[in-house]
Amino acid sequence: MADKQRQKEKKDWRKMVIVIPKLVLLLGIISGIVLLVRGILGTSLLKIPSYYWGCGLLVATAIFFRLCLRRIPARPPYIGLVVIWGKRLPIVIPEGWHILAPFFPFLYTVTMIRVEKTNIDLTFSDIRCKARIEDQEEGQKTPFAGGEISVNISYTYYPDYKIPLDDKTPDDKTPDDKTPEDKASKIGKRLIAFINSGGHEGVQKIVRDLIEEDIRQMAKDESWEEITFAGDKIRNQLVKKLTGEELGDEEKLAELGKNGFPDIAGLGIRICRFNVGKVKEQGELAKAAETFAKELQERRGENEEMEFIFEWVKKFKKLDGITGDVALDVLQVERGKATRHIQQFRGLEGAAKIGGALVGKLLKEDERGKKDKRSEGGEKSKKDKRSKENKKSEDE
Repeated sequence: MADKQRQKEKKDWRKMVIVIPKLVLLLGIISGIVLLVRGILGTSLLKIPSYYWGCGLLVATAIFFRLCLRRIPARPPYIGLVVIWGKRLPIVIPEGWHILAPFFPFLYTVTMIRVEKTNIDLTFSDIRCKARIEDQEEGQKTPFAGGEISVNISYTYYPDYKIPLDDKTPDDKTPDDKTPEDKASKIGKRLIAFINSGGHEGVQKIVRDLIEEDIRQMAKDESWEEITFAGDKIRNQLVKKLTGEELGDEEKLAELGKNGFPDIAGLGIRICRFNVGKVKEQGELAKAAETFAKELQERRGENEEMEFIFEWVKKFKKLDGITGDVALDVLQVERGKATRHIQQFRGLEGAAKIGGALVGKLLKEDERGKKDKRSEGGEKSKKDKRSKENKKSEDE
């Protein structure tokens, strides 16, 4: 009971500090106008006409108004977290022009937070997977180290500044507590957690470490072949670790894209998109995987080609006078795998022409061989003669 009373007094005090500057402006305007009217009617204050007092008060009110006027930008979108006497309060001020009092004795100002959606692309490399079961020795307890992979991940987040009234946040203590005032207070607490986490830069570093830790842990239990095709599994596990939500159906995915899910790591953000991109091999493993895939595809093509040939050979063999060799020759020629030359000889005249051509060709080759031998003999005799002359000249 005492705690509730103390919290109520704190809220009243905060509201008072926020309201007083506005009351000062309102009273200044009203008092200035009244004094102007009284001065026009001929009254005076301290022997000075009242309209002088009214003009002075209106000028002072205008100066006070100018000092208190502050703008929270809308492009890019910002919101303000109230700070009174250097202490952050779970009170949120939306974009636009507002009356603040960043001077003594009020010291009422705001900390501005950029709340636009931010997209982050991450690449994790040198992730070591375990070896395949068939690559391990029988009875081995400690698994072999397998290949290395890299994983590309992208996600979108924004500071948790607009919690739907029907939504639960990690700060909810009472499920039935859904009033707009309580939700606004919870929004403020989430934004304070966002600032305490280092703002955008600090949150991005923390989320990166959480994701990398989980991916490396997952790789210890999966081979590189298994994890390469486990994009949805990686996404679901990482979203569950960051938000506590299970992405088991289309309804949950739609909710993720619409409102997002608040984090459960105390970062004060909402994750509204999470995608696992490329999961690919690295280094020599990538070359080996590419070679294996190419060879596998070639083997599949060869198997399909042989099945096609066997099928058509069977069909040809059903025809009269067609043997298996003839059918295979026809298929190879038709599919461009081989060439076939056909020559026809008709009568003795054709045979004589072919025989004469063959004999002529053989005679030409024999004559060419004899010329080559004579030329070699001539060159040899010239070399012998030249060597004798050189020897004779040396003797003289």
